[in-house]
Amino acid sequence: MEIKKVGIVGAGAMGSGIAEVLILNGVDVILKDQNLQLAERGKQNVKKYLAEMEKYVRNLPEREIKRLEKYGIKLTGEQEKILRGNFPIPPDVDKLMKNLKTTDTFDDFRDRDLVIEAVFEEQGVKNALFHEISDYLKDDAIMASNTSSLNITEMASHYKHPEKAIVIHFFNPAYLMPLIEIVPATQTDENVVKSVMEFFKGKRNNRDEMVPIRAKESPGFVVNRILIPMITEAVKVVESGVADYETVDIGMKKGAGMPMGPFELADYVGIDIVYHVMESFRRDLGDFYMPPRTLKHLVDAGWIGIKSGKGFYDHRETQK
Repeated sequence: MEIKKVGIVGAGAMGSGIAEVLILNGVDVILKDQNLQLAERGKQNVKKYLAEMEKYVRNLPEREIKRLEKYGIKLTGEQEKILRGNFPIPPDVDKLMKNLKTTDTFDDFRDRDLVIEAVFEEQGVKNALFHEISDYLKDDAIMASNTSSLNITEMASHYKHPEKAIVIHFFNPAYLMPLIEIVPATQTDENVVKSVMEFFKGKRNNRDEMVPIRAKESPGFVVNRILIPMITEAVKVVESGVADYETVDIGMKKGAGMPMGPFELADYVGIDIVYHVMESFRRDLGDFYMPPRTLKHLVDAGWIGIKSGKGFYDHRETQK
């Protein structure tokens, strides 16, 4: 099956990020949320991400010229012209935005080849969505979840064609992170997996070519099965008095080569997400994966990272 038209349910950070990647590659996208105001807010985020990319690409030649000048290299007018011609053309933001429409009704999804949900990370919410949307999608439409850890086989059982259900898990922010985890449900037809893998072949985000990898259904799939326990182990190190948050972050960046420390990363991802993923691990894999008490206290306080202004670190001053 060839995928040309995509619907996205949920216009938050993940949904709008996924939409940006798709329209950047010329895909016809409809972005839905509970009301048009939320959907339009997501659309404005898409435009912002594209504008940031346009500015970055447009400034690349000047940055390279200045870099060369630092080494005492002065280019002639002809050399500058040649250099500029070797850089990519900035994206036409207004033209790309024509590929994106917004809606507050599933009626507009009836012609979609693929729908990706990016709603709240809770099994019951996603199960209900898979059931509700069954009345609107065409029989050969692929229904995908952007879940980072939840049970796609259970979601598929609520969809009218469970053989067409699959996980397409982008990483946040999708317009910068190139990895996509493709995870079939027990019921998923192999041709659906092939269609999805083929669809993302050659597509790019603002930084790199997208990299889809296939994984079996298992708590956390590949990346989060490793990453989230690492973050919670860092919490336990601080709880036991070995070091403070900043020291652990410095240690992991300078000693393990991580671009962000575990606490910086948790604030970026969302401490609520880290907590809920660990809770799902505990349910499926046992009490070894019990979330540290500090995580629950932060979630209960509403201090869940950058999006709330405070988490392991205080981000309120930087957000002004």
